Amino acid sequence: MKKSTRNVLRVSIIILITLLIGITLWFNLTSGTKTVNVGDEATDFKLSTLEGETIQLSELTAEKGVILNFWGTWCKPCREEMPDMNDFYIDGHEDYEIIAVNVGENQQQIRQFISGLDAELQFPIALDSEKSVTDAYNIGPLPTTIAVNKDGVVVKKQEYQLNHEDIASFIEASIE
Repeated sequence: MKKSTRNVLRVSIIILITLLIGITLWFNLTSGTKTVNVGDEATDFKLSTLEGETIQLSELTAEKGVILNFWGTWCKPCREEMPDMNDFYIDGHEDYEIIAVNVGENQQQIRQFISGLDAELQFPIALDSEKSVTDAYNIGPLPTTIAVNKDGVVVKKQEYQLNHEDIASFIEASIE
Protein backbone atom coordinates (compact mmCIF):
# COMPACT_ATOMS: atom_id res chain seq x y z
CA MET A 1 0.00 0.00 0.00
CA LYS A 2 1.31 3.45 -0.88
CA LYS A 3 2.32 5.83 1.86
CA SER A 4 -0.24 8.46 0.86
CA THR A 5 -3.06 5.86 0.85
CA ARG A 6 -2.04 4.71 4.32
CA ASN A 7 -2.06 8.29 5.63
CA VAL A 8 -5.55 8.91 4.18
CA LEU A 9 -6.77 5.66 5.75
CA ARG A 10 -5.29 6.58 9.15
CA VAL A 11 -6.80 10.07 9.09
CA SER A 12 -10.19 8.65 8.05
CA ILE A 13 -10.15 6.15 10.93
CA ILE A 14 -9.20 8.87 13.43
CA ILE A 15 -11.99 11.13 12.16
CA LEU A 16 -14.50 8.24 12.32
CA ILE A 17 -13.53 7.35 15.91
CA THR A 18 -13.71 11.01 16.98
CA LEU A 19 -17.13 11.35 15.35
CA LEU A 20 -18.45 8.22 17.11
CA ILE A 21 -17.17 9.40 20.49
CA GLY A 22 -18.79 12.80 19.92
CA ILE A 23 -22.14 11.23 18.98
CA THR A 24 -22.03 8.96 22.04
CA LEU A 25 -21.28 11.90 24.36
CA TRP A 26 -24.04 13.99 22.77
CA PHE A 27 -26.65 11.24 23.28
CA ASN A 28 -25.58 10.66 26.88
CA LEU A 29 -25.63 14.35 27.78
CA THR A 30 -28.94 15.12 26.08
CA SER A 31 -30.90 12.04 27.14
CA GLY A 32 -33.92 12.84 29.33
CA THR A 33 -32.85 10.76 32.33
CA LYS A 34 -31.92 12.73 35.39
CA THR A 35 -31.33 11.70 38.96
CA VAL A 36 -33.86 13.06 41.44
CA ASN A 37 -32.01 15.12 44.00
CA VAL A 38 -32.90 16.88 47.22
CA GLY A 39 -34.73 20.10 46.36
CA ASP A 40 -36.31 18.70 43.17
CA GLU A 41 -40.06 18.44 42.75
CA ALA A 42 -41.14 14.83 43.26
CA THR A 43 -42.51 13.09 40.19
CA ASP A 44 -46.17 12.24 40.72
CA PHE A 45 -47.27 8.65 40.17
CA LYS A 46 -50.17 6.29 40.68
CA LEU A 47 -49.52 2.64 41.60
CA SER A 48 -51.52 -0.33 42.84
CA THR A 49 -50.71 -1.85 46.19
CA LEU A 50 -50.36 -5.50 47.09
CA GLU A 51 -53.86 -5.26 48.58
CA GLY A 52 -55.32 -3.93 45.31
CA GLU A 53 -55.72 -0.30 46.39
CA THR A 54 -54.48 2.62 44.30
CA ILE A 55 -52.12 5.20 45.74
CA GLN A 56 -51.13 8.50 44.16
CA LEU A 57 -48.21 10.49 45.48
CA SER A 58 -49.83 13.92 44.99
CA GLU A 59 -52.89 12.85 47.00
CA LEU A 60 -50.71 11.63 49.86
CA THR A 61 -48.48 14.72 49.93
CA ALA A 62 -51.54 16.96 50.08
CA GLU A 63 -51.97 15.77 53.67
CA LYS A 64 -48.72 14.16 54.81
CA GLY A 65 -45.04 13.80 54.23
CA VAL A 66 -44.20 10.62 52.30
CA ILE A 67 -41.27 8.26 52.54
CA LEU A 68 -40.70 6.17 49.40
CA ASN A 69 -38.57 3.10 49.96
CA PHE A 70 -37.54 1.36 46.70
CA TRP A 71 -36.71 -2.29 47.32
CA GLY A 72 -36.44 -5.81 45.90
CA THR A 73 -37.00 -9.28 47.38
CA TRP A 74 -33.43 -10.34 46.58
CA CYS A 75 -31.99 -7.35 48.49
CA LYS A 76 -30.62 -8.33 51.91
CA PRO A 77 -30.38 -4.74 53.24
CA CYS A 78 -34.03 -4.25 52.19
CA ARG A 79 -35.01 -7.27 54.28
CA GLU A 80 -33.06 -5.92 57.26
CA GLU A 81 -34.54 -2.38 57.22
CA MET A 82 -38.21 -3.30 56.72
CA PRO A 83 -38.92 -4.39 60.32
CA ASP A 84 -37.42 -1.10 61.58
CA MET A 85 -39.63 0.91 59.20
CA ASN A 86 -42.60 -1.14 60.34
CA ASP A 87 -41.86 -0.32 64.01
CA PHE A 88 -41.97 3.40 63.26
CA TYR A 89 -45.12 2.99 61.17
CA ILE A 90 -46.94 1.08 63.94
CA ASP A 91 -45.95 3.71 66.53
CA GLY A 92 -47.93 6.32 64.57
CA HIS A 93 -48.02 7.75 61.11
CA GLU A 94 -50.56 10.58 61.35
CA ASP A 95 -48.14 13.09 59.80
CA TYR A 96 -46.32 10.83 57.34
CA GLU A 97 -46.79 7.79 55.13
CA ILE A 98 -44.28 5.08 54.29
CA ILE A 99 -44.67 3.45 50.87
CA ALA A 100 -42.47 0.48 50.05
CA VAL A 101 -42.16 0.52 46.25
CA ASN A 102 -41.24 -2.92 44.94
CA VAL A 103 -39.13 -2.71 41.80
CA GLY A 104 -40.52 -4.94 39.05
CA GLU A 105 -41.29 -8.21 40.84
CA ASN A 106 -44.46 -10.29 40.77
CA GLN A 107 -46.90 -10.59 43.65
CA GLN A 108 -45.96 -14.19 44.40
CA GLN A 109 -42.31 -13.23 44.97
CA ILE A 110 -43.35 -10.30 47.15
CA ARG A 111 -45.80 -12.31 49.25
CA GLN A 112 -43.20 -15.05 49.77
CA PHE A 113 -40.65 -12.42 50.84
CA ILE A 114 -43.10 -10.80 53.29
CA SER A 115 -44.09 -14.15 54.79
CA GLY A 116 -40.41 -14.77 55.59
CA LEU A 117 -40.13 -11.61 57.69
CA ASP A 118 -40.44 -11.69 61.47
CA ALA A 119 -42.85 -8.74 61.48
CA GLU A 120 -46.21 -8.38 59.76
CA LEU A 121 -45.75 -5.26 57.64
CA GLN A 122 -48.37 -2.57 58.20
CA PHE A 123 -47.30 0.00 55.61
CA PRO A 124 -48.45 -0.22 51.96
CA ILE A 125 -46.44 -2.20 49.41
CA ALA A 126 -46.71 -0.49 46.02
CA LEU A 127 -46.17 -2.55 42.87
CA ASP A 128 -43.97 -0.91 40.25
CA SER A 129 -44.16 -3.91 37.93
CA GLU A 130 -43.38 -1.85 34.81
CA LYS A 131 -40.58 0.02 36.66
CA SER A 132 -42.07 3.32 35.46
CA VAL A 133 -41.71 5.01 38.86
CA THR A 134 -38.26 3.50 39.37
CA ASP A 135 -37.22 4.90 35.99
CA ALA A 136 -38.86 8.28 36.66
CA TYR A 137 -36.80 8.62 39.84
CA ASN A 138 -33.74 7.07 38.12
CA ILE A 139 -33.26 4.65 41.02
CA GLY A 140 -29.96 2.80 40.98
CA PRO A 141 -28.90 0.75 43.99
CA LEU A 142 -31.47 -0.84 46.27
CA PRO A 143 -32.62 0.07 48.77
CA THR A 144 -33.05 3.73 47.93
CA THR A 145 -35.23 5.88 50.15
CA ILE A 146 -36.67 9.29 49.30
CA ALA A 147 -38.54 11.66 51.63
CA VAL A 148 -41.10 14.01 50.05
CA ASN A 149 -42.68 16.84 52.05
CA LYS A 150 -46.26 18.18 51.89
CA ASP A 151 -45.20 20.61 49.15
CA GLY A 152 -44.19 17.70 46.91
CA VAL A 153 -40.48 18.46 47.18
CA VAL A 154 -37.77 15.84 47.72
CA VAL A 155 -36.22 16.72 51.08
CA LYS A 156 -33.98 13.71 51.74
CA LYS A 157 -32.50 10.79 49.79
CA GLN A 158 -30.35 7.83 50.78
CA GLU A 159 -29.04 5.03 48.58
CA TYR A 160 -28.30 2.39 51.19
CA GLN A 161 -29.87 0.63 54.15
CA LEU A 162 -31.62 2.72 56.77
CA ASN A 163 -31.09 2.25 60.50
CA HIS A 164 -33.37 3.52 63.31
CA GLU A 165 -31.74 6.96 63.37
CA ASP A 166 -31.98 7.28 59.57
CA ILE A 167 -35.68 6.40 59.59
CA ALA A 168 -36.36 8.97 62.33
CA SER A 169 -34.45 11.55 60.29
CA PHE A 170 -36.48 10.73 57.15
CA ILE A 171 -39.72 11.08 59.09
CA GLU A 172 -38.63 14.40 60.55
CA ALA A 173 -37.54 15.72 57.13
CA SER A 174 -40.81 14.70 55.48
CA ILE A 175 -43.04 16.48 58.02
CA GLU A 176 -41.08 19.74 58.45
